[in-house]
Parts: sequence; C-alpha cells; structure tokens
Amino acid sequence: MRMVFLRGAVPPASEHPEKLEYSDVSECEDMWTQLFYTLLRHSGSTGELLYQGGERVRQFGQFTERWVPRLADYQPMLGPDVIICRGGFDWYDSFVSAFSKAFKVYYGAGERFFPPGFSSYDMFLVDTPEQQRAVQAKTKAKVELLVKPAAALFAPVETEKEYHVCFMANATGAAFKGHELFIEAMAGSSLKVMALGNTDQRFIDMAKKRDVNVKWGGWSLRKHLPAKLSRCRVGVCCSTRKDSCPRVIPEYLACGLPVVITEDVHVWREKYVAPQTGVVVPRGDIRKGIKALLARWDDMNPRAYYEEHLSMAASVSALWKAIRKAM
Repeated sequence: MRMVFLRGAVPPASEHPEKLEYSDVSECEDMWTQLFYTLLRHSGSTGELLYQGGERVRQFGQFTERWVPRLADYQPMLGPDVIICRGGFDWYDSFVSAFSKAFKVYYGAGERFFPPGFSSYDMFLVDTPEQQRAVQAKTKAKVELLVKPAAALFAPVETEKEYHVCFMANATGAAFKGHELFIEAMAGSSLKVMALGNTDQRFIDMAKKRDVNVKWGGWSLRKHLPAKLSRCRVGVCCSTRKDSCPRVIPEYLACGLPVVITEDVHVWREKYVAPQTGVVVPRGDIRKGIKALLARWDDMNPRAYYEEHLSMAASVSALWKAIRKAM
C-alpha cells in the first residue's frame, strides 16, 4: 500500500535549525513524522511525508520525507492509496482532489476541524468524544478518536527529583497555555517548580510578585526535555479550550510524571486519565491536585500505563485498525 502524509509548511529554520536535522527517524523532533513512519512499518506500506515551502529529500527505508516548493505542482510517481492530512490548509485541497480513489484521512483539532473541501474526506481523527460528536453532526464520514502519543525520545531519565512540579509550554509562550492560572495557583507555595518553554517576561515578573518558588528552564530542543522533566515529580496542564489534547500530557506520562489536568482542557479523559496517570481538577484546585498526586506518588506508574495504552505503538495499531476497517 502507498501512503502520503501532508504535514504542512516547512518549519522555519531561522530560530532553531537543528530542529530540522536528524539522522534517524527515532531522533526526529516531530511526533507526526514518527507516527507516519511507524504506521508505514506497522502496515508494511511505503509512503511520503510532504512539506510545502522548500526543497529537500530524505529517505529511510520505505519512508521518504520530501519538501516541495508548491504542493499543487507535485505529483507522486504512483498515486497514493491513503492520504493523511494534518491541519487544514487551502493548498491541500488541489492535491487531495487529484486522487479521487484514495482513502482520505484528516486531523485538525480546535478551530481546524473542517478543512476546505472537508466533504471529500473519508475519515476524521479527533481528540475527544465531544469533538467526535460535533464532527459527526456535520459529516457522514467515519470519525475516530486518535490516541496522540509522545515522540519516541520521551522516556524517564534516572536523576534526582529536585522539583515537586513541572509546568511546560515549550512550543509557545501564548497565554492560552495557562501561565497566569498556574502562577496564581502556586502563589506563596513552598512547592518547588520547574517551568519550561518560551516565557514572556510579564509571566516571570508575575511569578516573582506572587512569591512562586520557580526555576525558569527556558526553551529546549525536545530531545533535551526528558532529562529536565525527569527532575520533577508531577506535571501540570491547564490550557484553555483553545488547546486540544496538548502534547505535554503524553510527554509528561512518557517520562513518568503523573499529571494534573484542569477540567476545561480538551482531552480524551477515559483514555488518558486513570489512577496511575493523574487527575482532572477544577481550574481553582490545581495546587490541591498536585498535593494529592504527591501524596501517592510512590504508588503510581504513569510510564507503564503510557506504554500499554498511549505509546506510539498503541496509537499506530489502533489507527491502522480503524483505517483498514473503514476502507
């Protein structure tokens, strides 16, 4: 079987060009690249992952990563049997429409639920049962819940637990990640905090005024995050409704941190939240949730649960089974 994965625009190399370099797919910073590569191996297929806005070709066995100047001008040598799209971009439509016989799969969370030409897709992947119902109301296509794993490089690192809690918003310092809510929850607390990611100075100033015992770890390549996460006992995710299954949740769990999730975060609770993985709390009870997990931390094993239910292998197995059944 032949597959194509439309990944989006070539990520900007100006800030951190090393993000784009890898000698093995297992070292790749991008979870979606690893998921597609694993899907090809699991299904015995060949495929191309396509970016628009550059020129580069890398091949690893049956997997090819290809950058093309314009997606509309590129035609695979052989037509794909399956096309998987990540995100809703106008320039996907002409490519997808050119292969009428291909089975078309779409994932686009939050405001990107319905791409241009969405009626031509055969399957939609979503993050929560709530999203599943919303999409089912507008299409006759199959709508499946996706297990969104962490990239393979996330795993526990043997090190001293120096911090009680980690707050990570590595990709963006945008307010919807919940910085202010977290800082208010930690105000005046004796809990030691590790904060990771791009952070606006106003949040740093706010934490100082609120007497938060925090170390600002800054932005890191994802390959360096497991060592930092492993210095903490509990993770927190308190994003707003704008976020959807934030990737910090599986990344925490993969590194062995149980997680406190606020109740308005879009996440498949029945899948991600279990006695071994963490708790969901009201937005005003973050500190209470942290203390509850710290109290039973020695009896929890988030990594074991992750490996069985949320890992890359588990995600790909479920996804391939759903695609085969729908085809």
